[in-house]
Amino acid sequence: MDDKEIQAETRLPKVILEKAIRSNNEFGWKQIDFLQVVETARKLKIATIGGQVQYLFPDGTCELYWLNYDSEGRQTNEGWIEYCNRTAKECTDRFNRLISTINIQKEAITSFSFIAGKEEAGININDHLFFILYFDDKETNLFADQ
Repeated sequence: MDDKEIQAETRLPKVILEKAIRSNNEFGWKQIDFLQVVETARKLKIATIGGQVQYLFPDGTCELYWLNYDSEGRQTNEGWIEYCNRTAKECTDRFNRLISTINIQKEAITSFSFIAGKEEAGININDHLFFILYFDDKETNLFADQ
């Protein structure tokens, strides 16, 4: 991830960033905060690229990269505001579909013996479940006052 992408996340308000967990150069939020984060980005004219599910533990990270909620790239002749609005909707729709159709905990346990071991040790693995998000702010400054 390059510095430009990191800059996009740091445009989010402090109250949103305080809810985030940082996984290397990525920012993730709990399920309860996800929709607020995407909507805040949209209102700030920041596009939502998408992201994936991660379990973050002090001694390891497991990324369920196949469980993602990515939006489609910017379309030819698509205005910046339209792009921001569309990506927020696509990401939100895909996230809602993911959490309503996939048993993320079961997927994590069957995919990672590390996570299965955590659960067997009595750890509530969902306390370590985060939803990583990526943003695009390449043209945000052009519309900052609108």
